[in-house]
This record gives sequence, C-alpha cells and structure tokens, in this order.
Amino acid sequence: MLTALVAAAPSVALLAYFYLRDRYEREPVLHLLAAYLLGMFAMLAARTAAGFAASGVSLYWLEAGGESARAFDAFLLAGAIEEGAKWVMMVAAVYAWRQFDEPMDGLLYGVTIALGFATLENFLFLTARGLGIGWQRAIFAVPAHALFGGAMGFYVGRAKFAPARPGRDREVAQSLAASLLVPIAFHGAYNFALLHGLGWKVWVAITLLSLLFWIFVLRRLRRAQHASPFRPKTMMSSQLGRSGRGSG
Repeated sequence: MLTALVAAAPSVALLAYFYLRDRYEREPVLHLLAAYLLGMFAMLAARTAAGFAASGVSLYWLEAGGESARAFDAFLLAGAIEEGAKWVMMVAAVYAWRQFDEPMDGLLYGVTIALGFATLENFLFLTARGLGIGWQRAIFAVPAHALFGGAMGFYVGRAKFAPARPGRDREVAQSLAASLLVPIAFHGAYNFALLHGLGWKVWVAITLLSLLFWIFVLRRLRRAQHASPFRPKTMMSSQLGRSGRGSG
C-alpha cells in the first residue's frame, strides 16, 4: 500500500495542476479517470510490445551499451513504443469523446493518459528497486511523462479543432503526425541521456531537457487556453482592446 501511494502521489499532484489550468470548462472526473485507466492499459501494452521488439535483437548487443544500442533502446523501445501506445489510446478512444470539445481538453487528456501510464510504471519500478528511487522519479520521470503527454494532447487538440478552410485535411494530418513524433523525440532524447549513466553531466542534461519540456508544454497550454470557445467574451474583448491600443 505504501509503495502504491508513493508511486501515485506525483501523478496525482501533476494531474491536479493541469486540471486546474482547464479554467473555462473543466472535464468530468469520470472521464479523467477513464483516461487515466487507459494510460495504465497503454503501459501494459507497451511493456509487451517492447519485449517483442527487444527479442528481435541480440541481448548482448543491447546490454553492451554502445551508442547504436542506446539509441535503439531510447528511441524505439521507450520513445516509439511507449508514446505509440499512449497515442493509440488518445486517438482511438478519447478523440471521439463528446466531452473533448475544446483544444485544452486534448492537452489535459494527453497528460492524464500519460500519468496513468507513469503511475503503473512507477509502481513497478519502486516494487523492483525500492522506495529509495521514488524522489528521483517524482522529480524527473513522472513529470517527463506528463509533459510528453501534454505535447501529444496539444497537437491532437489542434488536429480535432482545425478550422474548416482549404488545406484543412493536410493541417489535420500534420498535427496528428506531430502529436506522435514530438513526444517520441522528447522521450527518446530524455532516455538517451539517462542511458549514459547517472554522473553529474547526465543530471545536468536531464535537468536542462526537463526545463525545455516544461517551457514547450506551458507555452502550448497558454495557446490552448486562449483558443477555448468557452472563454468569456468580455475577457477576449478587453484583450483585443489592449492589443489595438498597443499596436497604434
């Protein structure tokens, strides 16, 4: 029970943070719970798929830790497979939900799926390696999953709510591609750094990467908030007025 609480605590805290950023029309708690459970299922699917993928290469080559093996581990076994499993849950299930009715919802559901994934992964890590690594994962690994999911959800939301205009189909396809490729690139870069050991240089790299991920996602969170159709019109009008005065 203690392990489960320690494993879930950082995910719950991050989910509360992103939930409170959904200012104008908050999502039903039951739908967030469903997305969270989909994330857990995605973790089990990814674990199975990664096992199959790893069985296709030499175990000696993979464990030797050369640069090509690290890239394979980071960008395929972790990045592509794990983010691919989350992406399937997001696009195949959540995308069609009636409650997914504004761009911010995409980011929030992406974060929620990712945190369901991270909770189960964290529980398995802590069960195998002890609670001593809990603080490291709470500061780095779990928030990283949330940020990967936030980037994914932002682009899924942009695809779903792309305005009807010439070239819309291409814009939707590009956004859906970005919703998968951007998290894979982030996740792969993060894991690739970790696979070089835990010396001070790696911790500096991980810290800088984490800061960049936070900046990237929070900027897109603000964009999603501003694009909300539920945003009070008085707020929009006042900001437009300030913008007009400033441009003069």
